[in-house]
Amino acid sequence: MARLSPCDAAVPVVRAQAVATLTAWSVDSQAVEVAELVVSELVTNSVRASRPRDEFVAVRLSTTSGCVLVEVWSRPDTTLPTAQHPDGDSESGRGLCLVEALTDRWGSYRATSGGIVVWAQFPGAVVPVQRLHDEQPLPARTARPVPEPRVAPARAPGLPDITFSTDPAVLARTAERLRALDAWHHHPVPC
Repeated sequence: MARLSPCDAAVPVVRAQAVATLTAWSVDSQAVEVAELVVSELVTNSVRASRPRDEFVAVRLSTTSGCVLVEVWSRPDTTLPTAQHPDGDSESGRGLCLVEALTDRWGSYRATSGGIVVWAQFPGAVVPVQRLHDEQPLPARTARPVPEPRVAPARAPGLPDITFSTDPAVLARTAERLRALDAWHHHPVPC
């Protein structure tokens, strides 16, 4: 996740960071090109909707199940954005139309912490990195046993007992409930 000043100069910087990040993650080049345009359009819209006193705009990239997700958060609690379909002579207003054309899905919502999140999702597979012939493979590590948790020191009077659980079902339910606390953590349905 990146936070940037809500100014026009931030747009090319975050666009370059998005390309570098997705390239480092080995996302296929076509998806990186789409992400470059989508990030540019969503961040530009977010910057334009921001007020001079707003502290930042935030951008988060994620990739899972063959999809790339771009999320842009901005502080102003204005109306949720909609794609405009300007006439051929208009000089602006095509950003979300471009996002709509390039992505499988996009949308927006109000974050419970305030502000608006605009997101877009599109195909983007992680491509296995090809090793050079003279490149040595990484050495395999031997698994080591995980030590048992140490007994906690005696608790202070009036504090609740702390228990640990390694049950996968309990951990999955806990993680899901934590994600449900804020819509920022909800990902759209995978492609």
